[in-house]
Amino acid sequence: MEYQELLASIGRMTGLGSGPARAAAEATLTTLARTLDEEDRRELIDALPPELTNDFPMDRPGNDGTEEGFVRQAALLGRRPPEQARTRAQAVLAALAEQDPELVARLHIPEQVRGLFAPPESGGGITGPKGHSAPLTSSEIDSALRSLPMWSGDRSGLRRVIALPRENLRAVRRALDRLKVTYGRQPQLHDTADGLAILVRTVSVGAVTALDVALARRVDALIEEIGAGIGRP
Repeated sequence: MEYQELLASIGRMTGLGSGPARAAAEATLTTLARTLDEEDRRELIDALPPELTNDFPMDRPGNDGTEEGFVRQAALLGRRPPEQARTRAQAVLAALAEQDPELVARLHIPEQVRGLFAPPESGGGITGPKGHSAPLTSSEIDSALRSLPMWSGDRSGLRRVIALPRENLRAVRRALDRLKVTYGRQPQLHDTADGLAILVRTVSVGAVTALDVALARRVDALIEEIGAGIGRP
């Protein structure tokens, strides 16, 4: 894992310079290490650039494995308010998954904490360690759908249906299943008679948020990479 590349990824997602990006990385990765069991903690520390493992002791237990507990500890270590600590933690964890997705896949990360691996979005109504992305308005969803021609939907969810040969469909499903590890979020998938129905929504708020629009775009990119011929829902 390259130190400068990791900081560059964090900076790209947050606008932070190298100094604040390093501080965010130290606080977040220390918190992550303290979330893991001893074996996984050692594997993480061994994989990290040494520049990021010196300022805080990583071998202390320090949070309860929940998203709220993770954000609170990252905020304490980084001396940032919880809403800012959350955004920075998301950027660091997303950058970590981008740099070494196989490492992230191997680690036994609590399910709630894995939700923080989604890259931060602009806006989103984050209000604190329990904060969720704000639901989009109907007009915001209409605007988003204009840039997502293969999707339909409303405030309850964005939907896309694909009809493909079986081999192509299996490749698409495998790629979408891996999104949870590599991207931190994944769509809901439902088999149809001749294909697959894809649904994105933020379950915690029961609506579509900016995170779902970003996820829909990621889904489109994956399907395009696979080269499948897709039909509009």
